[in-house]
Amino acid sequence: MKKSEVDIGDFKLAVYESNGKGQDILLIHGNSLSAKSFNKQIDSSVGKKFHLIALDLPGHGDSLPANNPRKDYSIPGYSEVILALITHLNLTNLLLVGHSLGGHIAIETSESSPEIKGVFIFGTPPLGIPPAINEAFLDLRLIPSLIVKEGFEVPQFFIDDINNTDPNARKFLVRNAVKNNLKNEIEIVSNLKIPLAIIHGAHDKLINLDYIKKLQIPSLWKNEVQIIKDAGHTPQWETSDEFNSILEEFVKVTI
Repeated sequence: MKKSEVDIGDFKLAVYESNGKGQDILLIHGNSLSAKSFNKQIDSSVGKKFHLIALDLPGHGDSLPANNPRKDYSIPGYSEVILALITHLNLTNLLLVGHSLGGHIAIETSESSPEIKGVFIFGTPPLGIPPAINEAFLDLRLIPSLIVKEGFEVPQFFIDDINNTDPNARKFLVRNAVKNNLKNEIEIVSNLKIPLAIIHGAHDKLINLDYIKKLQIPSLWKNEVQIIKDAGHTPQWETSDEFNSILEEFVKVTI
């Protein structure tokens, strides 16, 4: 794994890359986590085969806090960072992989670059305007034990990442969401022209699977949500082998 610091406008980002030379795959982590949550992908056979790139979003992990938190700590703000990173790293034929908040960012970004050829999200219920929060989510509390299935040990770095995240990131993300400062994700996924994979951990304590199943998504991969039976909200960590296998299978439809 190679780590570098990338300057993009006002942002100084920590970026991690696998040694693979294949298709570019950009990994976007969840709220108050970091790129470390994708270590089991970057350091796996998937990372050796494909060029995986993970970043710490502004105010998360080793990336510096945002200079303009009111604007930057929002889904549109994060989307601008992703688009700038795509240009800066000259990423092409790109697959976006988004976990939880990262999935919302991926949806928001999906139509903004011709280089994006597929979207792979998990722990992410696409939201409309106004967002149906009470239908889409089972729980909104940011508690470490809720992001893994019952009985699974929470990695210490999950807890450290949550504690070390810029508090403004959570504050302004919520404020911006309440103001409907985001695109209509249901409309986007309903009209998406590129493949979309939706993965769901069967023991996810945060996301309502029934809500996702009601959505009409013509480009949905295999025409159904892919369920990982033994996972909670973080299948990329809890059941990494099965997760990686699904991701590698999806890559084939985006090359």
